[in-house]
Amino acid sequence: MDDMNKDEIKIVKNSTIYEIRLMLDSEEKETYTKEEILKLLDTIARAKETE
Repeated sequence: MDDMNKDEIKIVKNSTIYEIRLMLDSEEKETYTKEEILKLLDTIARAKETE
């Protein structure tokens, strides 16, 4: 993996945060348990591993 500069790291972090936001927004639920949020984060992490 190439070395990333600070701007690239910031872009990746913001992109990941936005992915989480979209995932939560696509659900009809208004509130989430800690377990549900962790499961969503695990889903994103697993998808990133396969990219």
